[in-house]
Amino acid sequence: MLNMIRHKLSRLCRGRPQNILLSIVILLLFSLYLTYNTQDSLIESEGSDKVSRTRTPRPMHGHNAGDDSDNVVQQRNILEGIEQEEEEGEEEEVVVKDEEEKPPIESTLLYKYLQQLEQTYLDDVNDVRKIVKVKGQEDVIARDLPLYEQAFKKRHFAMKAPPWYKPTVANATSNNAKNNMQPVTLPHESEWVGWMVLLCMAFTDGDGAECLEKESFPKLANYQKINRIPGIRNILWRKDGFCNTMNQARRIPALKKSQISPLCWVLPNQYEQFLGVADGLGTDVRWVFKSTSPGGTIQVLQPTKERDYAKVKQFNNKKTVVQEYFPNPLLVFGMPVNIRAYVLVTSINPLRAFVHSEGLVHFRHDYPRGFKKIPNRTWFLAQFKHFLVHNFGTEAAEIAFQNMEAAIVETLLIAESSLAAHFGAFTTHPWEERYRCKNCFQLLGFDVIFNSTLHPMVVEVNGQPYLQANSEVGGWASNTIKQNAVEDTVGILFSATPVARDVAEAVRSMQLNNVGITGVNCHSSHHLCLTNEDLLYLLDSRREAINKASFRQLYPAKDSFKYDSLVRDLQRFVASQYHLNDISPYNQMGAHATSPTTRHNTADLQNVISNVEQYYYRKKVEALLADEMNGASIPEHFGNRTYGASRRSGLGDGAINNMFNLDPLFGDPKYDRPPCNDDPATMPFLSAFHFDPPLNLTPTFDPMVTEYEATVPHDMVLIKVWGFATSCDSEARLEDKLGASRPSNYTLGVGENRISMFVVDITHSEPWVSNSYTVNVYRQSVEEGEEQVWEDDQPHHVCSLVQDCDLPFISDGPCGLNRVLDVRWPDVIVDQQKLPVCESGNSPGRWLIPCSQCSNKSSCYWKEARWLPYDCRHQILPRQQLRQCLAGKDLLFIGDSTNRGIMYYIMEQLNGTLTEWDKTHNIKVYSNLNNNQTSVSFAYYPQFWLPAGERPVFDKALYELLKHSKAAKNNGDTVVVVGGVHWLATHHLNVLKQALKRKGLSNVKLVMKGLGAGFHQPVDGIHCLTMGEQRKVFIHNTGLLDYASNAGFEVVDTFNMTMARYKDFVQGKCACHFHKVEEVRPTDDPDDDDNILYHVTGDINSLYSEILINRICQ
Repeated sequence: MLNMIRHKLSRLCRGRPQNILLSIVILLLFSLYLTYNTQDSLIESEGSDKVSRTRTPRPMHGHNAGDDSDNVVQQRNILEGIEQEEEEGEEEEVVVKDEEEKPPIESTLLYKYLQQLEQTYLDDVNDVRKIVKVKGQEDVIARDLPLYEQAFKKRHFAMKAPPWYKPTVANATSNNAKNNMQPVTLPHESEWVGWMVLLCMAFTDGDGAECLEKESFPKLANYQKINRIPGIRNILWRKDGFCNTMNQARRIPALKKSQISPLCWVLPNQYEQFLGVADGLGTDVRWVFKSTSPGGTIQVLQPTKERDYAKVKQFNNKKTVVQEYFPNPLLVFGMPVNIRAYVLVTSINPLRAFVHSEGLVHFRHDYPRGFKKIPNRTWFLAQFKHFLVHNFGTEAAEIAFQNMEAAIVETLLIAESSLAAHFGAFTTHPWEERYRCKNCFQLLGFDVIFNSTLHPMVVEVNGQPYLQANSEVGGWASNTIKQNAVEDTVGILFSATPVARDVAEAVRSMQLNNVGITGVNCHSSHHLCLTNEDLLYLLDSRREAINKASFRQLYPAKDSFKYDSLVRDLQRFVASQYHLNDISPYNQMGAHATSPTTRHNTADLQNVISNVEQYYYRKKVEALLADEMNGASIPEHFGNRTYGASRRSGLGDGAINNMFNLDPLFGDPKYDRPPCNDDPATMPFLSAFHFDPPLNLTPTFDPMVTEYEATVPHDMVLIKVWGFATSCDSEARLEDKLGASRPSNYTLGVGENRISMFVVDITHSEPWVSNSYTVNVYRQSVEEGEEQVWEDDQPHHVCSLVQDCDLPFISDGPCGLNRVLDVRWPDVIVDQQKLPVCESGNSPGRWLIPCSQCSNKSSCYWKEARWLPYDCRHQILPRQQLRQCLAGKDLLFIGDSTNRGIMYYIMEQLNGTLTEWDKTHNIKVYSNLNNNQTSVSFAYYPQFWLPAGERPVFDKALYELLKHSKAAKNNGDTVVVVGGVHWLATHHLNVLKQALKRKGLSNVKLVMKGLGAGFHQPVDGIHCLTMGEQRKVFIHNTGLLDYASNAGFEVVDTFNMTMARYKDFVQGKCACHFHKVEEVRPTDDPDDDDNILYHVTGDINSLYSEILINRICQ
């Protein structure tokens, strides 16, 4: 507080004497206010229903901002609701609870404080009439108001439009009591009275007579909104302003590595400078000349060419903006495109922004025709993303969109830093708080272009996007998108969802010792004290995020830490550029020397809001893991950071990650297509078939030969495949006529792998397959790499394997083969037989392998490898005993293909042969097992290939399984086995038990197979988990096993045994299958298709299948 007073006085000393005297009086009054305020309690008595409208919540006794005693303890008391008791004449005793003993969030003072703030705001919103006042320019109102009118009508707002405007829909009626209420009382003569929303529709900032005078902005009530951010027109919206802003930004260190907008100049002021650069760059560079007026002309010219120079000379005395023509633009069907992204900014300084998921993609003519839009050629943004996925792959498409969003956020952060100086003109007196435009919002149109390597650049920003309905053929697409964007804008801004609990939990989770709360626990040692306005910002951010509809959250977001460097550099740049070093909050001490009505800027809140958003994201992912989302996992970089700490390792410091090099294949000459030819006779042929690492094909590649074979060692689990067609009118595509035509990763399972490359004729609307090439790649098993033949009488080291060093899922555990000292292999076998039979299927264990040297994997005898628990043994039931155990039983399997592999193994062991096999992804029932004494049925779940809304829910899949199975008995003769790779969660176990109870089957035997290895290889169409995510799955599996055991399930832990030998997977993109079903044809007649038998292979699948049999038959 002393720092703030010192700052105010230092500014006043430069003013007039009467201002100084007036300031002294105000400071004295403020001191009296503080004296009174510290004597009141923050929380009203229990009989009080709501907080007074005329004041903010007051600080608790003993929590004054200047009191530094027991600093850390007091902060924990506020955030965790820990009570202190002080008896008269005794020392104060503080009880600090552990993390596990946190009280319910409802009992914490932080929650109560936030709840009062939120309720005050929501009461104000609910107590005023929902009126939209429309002002602006007549042509803009006529053009854009109809869409807003429809959107506000759905929210029961009444419109106050100019008298000349003819409504397209009837005004909202005032049937409810809230709409009949009068507005809050404000000075009668003021222009801000009588409305909740002011729609300013003009090609201006709206801070003038056409909308709302500049002096009126700071006087708006909390519940009022205006769709204008003053100053943004000259900074982003006007073409010359955008150019000047982005040129200034190029001086900022954090932006020197990522070009987010084209080079540009404002003519005629920078005419000579532009010509010098154009001459230096040469004849290959083209330039786009844009009129500075809205909807002006565009020309693409080359000043270095005589025919264009005459046109360029006119701009020596004519205002225009010239941008570098985007080099190597991404072409869609031979035409460049630009993205129109609808960006909603709901707060500035601190920033809060969203991008709508339903943007537009405009096809344009190339530079000879001035980059003009092609009529009736417009895509949804979803269509464009599908195009990127098809041609560049899922990962590249995701990165491209992330980079586009990052470019938009960077642009907004740059604009926000310039607006800080502009807002200074909104305060009349030096002692007033700096204006933050908290009532402002604006829907912006960002025009973005990608180049051929999917690098995005922002070329323009429109502050009044064109929202008039398109009456042309095919205009329904753009009309729908515009309407959705406007309706979602209204929905996000005027929601009333209570979020105090969410924010309280998020703030409590941070545990940042150098962050306090003004009026609650703000101390001089705190780097930052959150004010009431900051807390309202957090509440608004959460409320808008929950009600964002089709908007995507840009900032703040879970990955906002990546903007740390930019935010810091921008703050330094603005402070030096506008000489703000003596103005709070730009000075060093200004961050915590603030009153409850101050709102901190983006730089001050960057760390807090980033941590809060990561908390929300973690909770969301945990909820998804509890449902049915395969591969959903918690990112590696969760956790809290101390304020001002550097970015965590692994995240990188650049705001736009992977911007210039989406994939290593870009820029590598080996991926360049060789020269093609136009000879129609060459259309069916490949000119080259490539692999990385290289394969030794048999025979050597020849375009006329279409079948090849190759053998690779066991450790080669992933290979990159690509090819080139000889003809210019053909493409080489992997696996399918619509498959990838670029280098793609392919997993190699143990045994046979079939890789197909199709040559397709692309001159037709639908690709035609003209030829196909196949490579059968045989990947050796680990046993085939053994150097020696096993001999019982030879001494061997006993080596243990807990996890592979290439996939260390236990962060602090040993990896690779480690010698077990003073133990001989024969002793291992004998000692194991002496141990008792395991009483559960999740007894801790490890792989033991005999080796000549544990340091040499190839010296090991992997055929002898055994998974052995430490304190017990798993037995293998003889077939006769297995038949006796399963006689009269109904086995119901529900899960993915790993459960299906167990089912077929048990069927083969039970019958001695396997006469039927089906790679089913639906319901399958087998009733002819064990001399018709045993029934086995299977339901595939979840069906990931279906859209999320069409997938059957878990209990429905179970009911379908029960319906197709034999009449189940409510005892141990009915066994339900549930399991999967990564999708299974406690939620599914609860649903399973509840569904069985509803069917009268609460006494059946339940078995859960745990999670397993998979999703560790980066291939198209499959979510690849990071190392951190794999460790999260390990933790999730451990908790899942404990929960299932306590819930009455028999459990089989397959995670550790499969992860330790994850390279032993068989063919499949997920790298999660450890079984394979092979045909066994009659030796005397291999062509006999009527007597084919099947055999389930895979030692690891056999292992956990036998453990599961033990759990059923115990």
